[in-house]
Amino acid sequence: MAIAQLATSIVDHTWHMATAMLTGMGVGMGFSMILMPVFVGLFGAMEVMLPVMLTAMMAGMVFAMADTMLELSIFEVLLGGALVGILVLLLTYVADELLRIKSL
Repeated sequence: MAIAQLATSIVDHTWHMATAMLTGMGVGMGFSMILMPVFVGLFGAMEVMLPVMLTAMMAGMVFAMADTMLELSIFEVLLGGALVGILVLLLTYVADELLRIKSL
């Protein structure tokens, strides 16, 4: 949610969509790299790095690009960022479980 809000606050309606996407991805990567050392020690590297980096990049890219086309409300951005985070987290753990089943 924070990355989606931060990306939409940086990007303007006059930006090109590709520039907005790269900016949103960079914001997501930078923000998650700052916060990651705190949580990696608590939960483990792969349990934190993959979902956090993927969620931050996806939310940043999607909502930065959407902000170039539409006027998004704060509620839409926060709800969408939360939904992207939940979806990426679920898909990450489903993929992990499928890989574990196939390796047995």
